[in-house]
Amino acid sequence: MSTRCNISRTAIHASAFPLLLCLLVGLATPASAQIVNTIRSFDADDLGWTGSLEARFSQSGGNTDVLTFGGGGTVQWMSDAQRVRLLAKAARSENDGKKIADASMAHLRHNYRFTPRIASLLFTQVQRNPFQRLRSRLLIGAGARFDLVTREEWSLFGGVAHMYEREEIEADASGAAARSEAEELRRGAAARSGAEGSVAATIADGTRTDVDHRASVFISWSGDLKDGVSVDLSGFYQPLWSDFADVRATASGELLVAIVGSLSLGLEGSVTQDSEPPAGVKETDWSYLTKLVVEF
Repeated sequence: MSTRCNISRTAIHASAFPLLLCLLVGLATPASAQIVNTIRSFDADDLGWTGSLEARFSQSGGNTDVLTFGGGGTVQWMSDAQRVRLLAKAARSENDGKKIADASMAHLRHNYRFTPRIASLLFTQVQRNPFQRLRSRLLIGAGARFDLVTREEWSLFGGVAHMYEREEIEADASGAAARSEAEELRRGAAARSGAEGSVAATIADGTRTDVDHRASVFISWSGDLKDGVSVDLSGFYQPLWSDFADVRATASGELLVAIVGSLSLGLEGSVTQDSEPPAGVKETDWSYLTKLVVEF
């Protein structure tokens, strides 16, 4: 037996884009992805205080006993020119009582609109995912976002930011790999110590600390395929300033189909690529889920 439910407040945007593209890009459990999708278009209907709550639950039994649960929420204040948004999410899975997934994040963002098409971008984020050896990640960033195309049916916007990143990476279970990785990091940090935007790496108690500076480039498209069917697609590209071959990238999206009244059926997921993950962690991660969405 399996059940999964997601309850949230969702703004329905306008657009016209093939459904196939939505499925190809991959549709996301943000709490588990390396890059968390936190962008959202300005919406005149969201002026003042708004918020949302989200809950997810799934369970299967018999040959395999798996329990998954999670939740989150968003609080936002918005005026004609400014927006402040706080977002938090967490998810956990257990198999026969043993934890097999555990991730959480919180994100605070501020935008100030200078013109109808240009707004500032300030944000900070904390994130953890022990099953990707990520004990903690702190992000602090600043940049700008641009409304590239705005139509009644759809909208396209993008942005760019500079991002300070501090990570604590746990040693893998073998210990030997951690020692080897530590030596490699010491050599790499020494080699790059004179470079602008260099990476600082320290090793303590089997935990590695990295301090990086990255660019963050994003683009998002949202709209209605037809009445009652909406799509949001987003992409992030985040290279290291000192080494553009060290890249994190993700494509994510959401498909919502109205069922009756304020109730919709949703499908969301993501594909994330990390060119230089910690030892023992795969370069590519993907996830998807189905959900029920209630607007309020």
